[in-house]
Amino acid sequence: MATLLYTIFGITAGASLHCAQRREISPCTCAPHETYPNTIQVTCERMDNFTQVVHALENRLPNTPEINIWLKITHSNLIDLENATFAEMNMNIKNLKLNHNNLTQLPVSTFISLGRTEYLSLSDNNFDEVPRDIFSHMPNVGTLDIARGRIRRINKDDFKALPNLGTLVLATNQIDSIDNGSFPNKIFNLHLGHNKIPSLNGTVRELRELRTLFINVNELTSLEDELPETANLIMILANRNRIKAFPKSFKNLGDLDTLYFEKNELTSFDGLLKHMKKLQRLYVSENKIEYLAEDEFKDARNIDELQMARNHLVSLNNSLLNIRHLRVANFSYNHLTTFSLKEIDGLRKLRVLDLSHNKIVLLKSKIENVIDSNNEIISSSLLYELRLNHNLLKSLDKALVGLNNLRILNLAHNRLISLTADDFMKMEELEHLDLSHNYLETLSGMSEAFLPSLETLNASFNQLTVMEKDFYGLPVLCTADLSNNIIKHISINLVAQTRCSNHGVPNKLKIYLQENPVLCADNLPELVGAMEMRFARLIGVAHCIVPQQIVDPSLNMQPPIPLQQMMKPQSIGVSPILQPMEPPPSIVQIIVPAALIQETVTATNNNNETSQHMDDKTIDENSLKNDTISEISIQNHANFTQETSEENHAVNNKKEENDTIHSHETEIDSNVDSNDTNSKLAQDIPAEKSIDESIIEEIPETDPIQEFNKIPTPQEAPYPPLSLPEILHEVLPQPQRTHASLEVTENEDEDGLPVQHDAEIPHEEQPSIQEDDESEDEMSKDLLQDTLPESPS
Repeated sequence: MATLLYTIFGITAGASLHCAQRREISPCTCAPHETYPNTIQVTCERMDNFTQVVHALENRLPNTPEINIWLKITHSNLIDLENATFAEMNMNIKNLKLNHNNLTQLPVSTFISLGRTEYLSLSDNNFDEVPRDIFSHMPNVGTLDIARGRIRRINKDDFKALPNLGTLVLATNQIDSIDNGSFPNKIFNLHLGHNKIPSLNGTVRELRELRTLFINVNELTSLEDELPETANLIMILANRNRIKAFPKSFKNLGDLDTLYFEKNELTSFDGLLKHMKKLQRLYVSENKIEYLAEDEFKDARNIDELQMARNHLVSLNNSLLNIRHLRVANFSYNHLTTFSLKEIDGLRKLRVLDLSHNKIVLLKSKIENVIDSNNEIISSSLLYELRLNHNLLKSLDKALVGLNNLRILNLAHNRLISLTADDFMKMEELEHLDLSHNYLETLSGMSEAFLPSLETLNASFNQLTVMEKDFYGLPVLCTADLSNNIIKHISINLVAQTRCSNHGVPNKLKIYLQENPVLCADNLPELVGAMEMRFARLIGVAHCIVPQQIVDPSLNMQPPIPLQQMMKPQSIGVSPILQPMEPPPSIVQIIVPAALIQETVTATNNNNETSQHMDDKTIDENSLKNDTISEISIQNHANFTQETSEENHAVNNKKEENDTIHSHETEIDSNVDSNDTNSKLAQDIPAEKSIDESIIEEIPETDPIQEFNKIPTPQEAPYPPLSLPEILHEVLPQPQRTHASLEVTENEDEDGLPVQHDAEIPHEEQPSIQEDDESEDEMSKDLLQDTLPESPS
């Protein structure tokens, strides 16, 4: 035994020693294989000719049966292949790769004495036909890869000289014809994907050892009488064809465990999946399936993942109840109008259910919990994530009661008007709730619900107006997105019973209030300070519309409102000097004079008469002269006053010059629609600012940010379209960018705006659909990892 170990160690050490002497085989390189013992990997890239390769490797590596050489020659000029042979290298080549060399043909003499080679890759070349003449010198090849070439036809004798061929890859060629009997009977992995094959022509039917068949991205319309009726076939990848029905031979393929038939023209399963007891993965998204029979999966209890998105289903018809091992089910983008949780009753392994992008108007029934022998209530559902976004729900009506283990619930883009505490009864594990893009006017029902694990709440793009005690039942909430509502008042009691905690570590609750009137209220400093004392931070940017007489030079020169006294609560027993410095709140107010918006409309009309005499550069200069947008940030920076004064002095000078030139444009036309205002924000301006009510009444109810982007292009008006990031970057000097305190976190973009997205689940549980040829090819590579070995079995 010791002698054997010493011998193995000596061989490995010898191989490593040869690889260490890289100068001997330069410009080629070598290294011991990390997985396979007694194996040396030799790589030659960008070689000038084949003779150079031979001279570099000739007699440089051991030529013994115990040492296996894996030789790879890529991206080289091998036009002189006929001038040398692999035999001259004098080594035991077990694995040979000739990739990306623009080869069109192979001289037979070069491949003499490769009788030990078991793996041959000729992919990524320009072969018009299979180079079958060289195979007579390589009878032991078990894996052959000729993918990504220009082969158009497979002839009957192409692989006749390879009796031991087990894996054949002909993917991504231009094959449109296959002779009957072309493939050796011992093939067990066959990849014909990404070609132009209209029919298999009976070539696969006789392959009794076949285990995996890849025929994706072809022009097949039927597989009837094309598949071998043996128990060996376990996987078929047939995505992106025009197949209209499953072949009847499926009844006899009892070992099938994976079926990929996405992007075909299937209309039903015809009862052919009833008895597939070993089927685990079924992917049939993007077909035309309209109906599922109640016993569709009668004996297919082991299906783990079911992907049926983008079909024409109107009902599930209790078809899932027999799939006891179902873990992921995707029925998005169908035509479902109602859904009953009875459809998944008893499926205790189901973790993800996707019903998004349907037309569901009603959720029926609820899951009844069961009582164990100890009289304890046990949830009959272990569902982890439920996706109901993009439907037509107006209420939940307690239909989700019983989903006690739910952690992610997506109800975005529905028509919800109100919610009650009973809608979330016993959802003590819920962590992420998305209610965005609905018609909710209040979240008061949430105050009576108890969601002890909820960390993220997205209620943006609703019609919320007042926030009082809505977070009372959310003790560990850390992120609340309330942006793009019409919130006018927020009570300090909102967060009285909430303290953000990340895995037991206290943190601050972040409340996003983008474009809400409350950000323009006079009591905003007091509100921010009070929230900071309660460990909550307000974040957002708002356009605050005020009449022009309120916007004077002194407004822009006012220093930021100091809030440090309110923001830093004193800890008992801790010196104020030792108190950690809190960053200022991330709130930005953009002051937009109402008169400026009227001037924009007037200038647009006048510009139509003179635009042919003005170039784009002049237009942009006039635009900037009239922009008096300023940013008032709630924080304390010592140098703010001086920098802001200098900026506004220059802006006011330009404004006076422009007013002299365009004096006839400065009158406000009260009958003209203004383009960049928001009446909901304007109505919240305090009365003591002497607002001209006649101006406010004429402000249309539009979104200021959207209307800024709708300003005519420079050819039409002297005001170029400005988005919010452009306003913040271009109108304001860069050195003052820091005073805005836009807090960039994982929930904000680089401009400080909250990023809205649906809650995500761990990557391994995300159902996905292949969308293009490239992703299809990547999937094929992943599936072939175990079926396309680089070393002989």
